[in-house]
Amino acid sequence: MKFRSINKFPPASIGYTVRVTILDVDRGRGDPRNILFAVVSIKDGEYYELGNKEGTIEQHYSRSQFDVCPDPLITVDEVSNTKKSLREIAKNMSSLGGQGYQRCACKSNCKTNKCKCKASGILCNSKCHQSLLCLNK
Repeated sequence: MKFRSINKFPPASIGYTVRVTILDVDRGRGDPRNILFAVVSIKDGEYYELGNKEGTIEQHYSRSQFDVCPDPLITVDEVSNTKKSLREIAKNMSSLGGQGYQRCACKSNCKTNKCKCKASGILCNSKCHQSLLCLNK
């Protein structure tokens, strides 16, 4: 069994670019399904520490949990040393704000920073307040 696994998933070296699949619960609907990382270190020959410019993943991955990319797209020099979870990295790389959504439920015009959406720097949407006058749309 182990021989078959070694043949199917050959070992990766430090500096290789790898692709990690993000689970549906960790990403938003419009977010990418995969994120590219670089192999930063290898523990005990089996567990890989992965990172990119947003941070290094807290947990270690086994070889069967990622795919190796044929071309080096991310170098180890670009990797940030801050430890984060995969969900945090996916949220930082998201153009839509990550998993879930924000809403303000304001009763006013949303022109001050009391509005959660305006304070976060995003526009109000239909989930915030449907028919009220809003200056942050």
